[in-house]
Formats: sequence, C-alpha cells, structure tokens
Amino acid sequence: MALIIMSDATPEPAPPVGLERRARTAILVGATLLLVGIALAVTSDDYGRWLTVAGILVLFATLHRFGRLGADAS
Repeated sequence: MALIIMSDATPEPAPPVGLERRARTAILVGATLLLVGIALAVTSDDYGRWLTVAGILVLFATLHRFGRLGADAS
C-alpha cells in the first residue's frame, strides 16, 4: 500500500510571467520565422532567404536575453 505525503511532494512550477514569457514567445516567433524562411528558401525564393536571416537574428537576440534572465529562484 502506497502512502503519499503531500508536504514532501514537489510543487508544480508556476507558469512563466513577465520577461520570461516575452522571451519564450520571441524564441517561438524566431524559430517559426527560421523554419518558414528555410522552407521558402528551398524554392530559391529571395523572400525566404530574408525570413531565414530575420529568424536567426531574432533567435540570437532572444536567446541572449533569455540567458541574461538568470537561474531560477529555487
């Protein structure tokens, strides 16, 4: 018979808020731009190349920013 003690259970992490939520959203946007740009660039589309470059720049900037947010408080 298993006994679960509620006080020993680890609490669920809180959803991201503030700067962390914006950084995660920007990473998602940058990754989407990158993938769409690559898909369009395969067909020799200049627009796709620019989307790829924009996606890389957004990812670079937001990953740098996300890394600067620091470690979790736990």
